[in-house]
Amino acid sequence: MPRVLSSLPLLPILLLVAPTALGQAAPTEGPPAQPPTSPSATDAPPAPAPGDAAATSPAPAGEAAPATEPAPVEAEAPVPAAPPTAETKTEAPPANEKKEPEIKLKGKPGDGVTVEVGDRFSLNVKSRIQLRYQYHQSQPNGAGERTEDQVVNIGTLRLWFSGKLLLPELSYMIQLALADRDYRDGAKSPVYDAYVDWAPHRDVNVRAGQYFVPFDRLRTVREWALQMADRPRPVGELTLDRDVGLMYYSDHFLADDSPVAVRAGVFGGGGINLTTAKEPGALFVGRLELRPLGDIDDDKEGDLERRKKPGLAIGGAFAANVNTNRQKSTTGITYVGGTTDYLHAAADLVFKWQGFAVQGEYLWKQASQDTIDSVDAAGDPVTEYTRSGQGWVVQASYTFDPPFEVVGRLSGMYAFENTDPAFVTETDTRGQEVAGGLNYYFNGHKMKMQADYIARMPHDFDASVAEHTAHVQLDVTF
Repeated sequence: MPRVLSSLPLLPILLLVAPTALGQAAPTEGPPAQPPTSPSATDAPPAPAPGDAAATSPAPAGEAAPATEPAPVEAEAPVPAAPPTAETKTEAPPANEKKEPEIKLKGKPGDGVTVEVGDRFSLNVKSRIQLRYQYHQSQPNGAGERTEDQVVNIGTLRLWFSGKLLLPELSYMIQLALADRDYRDGAKSPVYDAYVDWAPHRDVNVRAGQYFVPFDRLRTVREWALQMADRPRPVGELTLDRDVGLMYYSDHFLADDSPVAVRAGVFGGGGINLTTAKEPGALFVGRLELRPLGDIDDDKEGDLERRKKPGLAIGGAFAANVNTNRQKSTTGITYVGGTTDYLHAAADLVFKWQGFAVQGEYLWKQASQDTIDSVDAAGDPVTEYTRSGQGWVVQASYTFDPPFEVVGRLSGMYAFENTDPAFVTETDTRGQEVAGGLNYYFNGHKMKMQADYIARMPHDFDASVAEHTAHVQLDVTF
């Protein structure tokens, strides 16, 4: 008993020495202790990690624990990644990283080449040329003599740039006319069409820029889709041409299957590429169309598709051009002495079925005054005439298979009393038109060979004093 009691004072010393010895044995810069892992399938205990204080046996009481060397650590050695498992999560790309838009390129004969950049932008480029031969024989003069001439040239050269912009319903179109014959009325710019078109809904469609005024059908048929080389004379005189403005339209007004189409617009009234100022004014246009048998391609002449189902389009329009300084309302020479007002009306019809096609149109134009009187710089009086009149056109065709076509046309134009004397003479001597043509289509209207003959004569059909014109041309859209 005295021996046991004598050893009791050593317990506090051992309790102080043991932790000190253990602390000296553990490395101070070694890796942190790893948590114990689950035993393996063999239940063998894991080997102690070098330098792990918990794995070092304590020294006997009263003795210092021997110092141990820490295991060498390779600071640059990569830590192997854990193999992917079903629960492994891959790191998502940064939220602000943008994906490059997909670029697509496609093309088709007659439709040009289109580049699509994602769903926010596209660009279509195409062109058209017309290789043209024209023979002309004038009416006989007082002595019964006629003059003859010919023209061999590039009748038309066009470039189109069109596509989508930012939104699928927002499109644009630019058309440049580069042939000498396209520069009418002293024009200095090649711009024919330049507009943007927003079509977000069936009944909400808006077009802004320079383009065809939505007046009569035979003028708004695209030139590349004509059956004859030139438009009828009444259309060139009495219609409304391109202008700069804003138009609302709907091809199926109020219902997806509605046969009603509407057009309404306001324009500058001065025609295309206006560069000079004039008195304030505007051109107001409204047009109503009815397609009782369903959709019809009435913006192209002829029935090249030989429709199995008949198609019919009936249209009418009214327009008022206030304070225009152009002799023919939106075309012709520019008045120097003032302006005038013009009222316009049109009615038209298109029918197509099994290769047969017929189109007809009536046009009327009335100026608010017959003359514009002014004085020149020297104080001498100047009289300028307006041009008022009416006219009609009937054109019929049949397309065979293969696509060979015959076409015929009749038209008449009449000047009103007290209007421009030159216009009266023109309609009295050449107001009646008789024409015929033959066409062969290699790729529809996009590539065709055309030949036509036109005779213009008095209204009594006196062919002995007729003016004769013939054309042969190759028209190709790439």
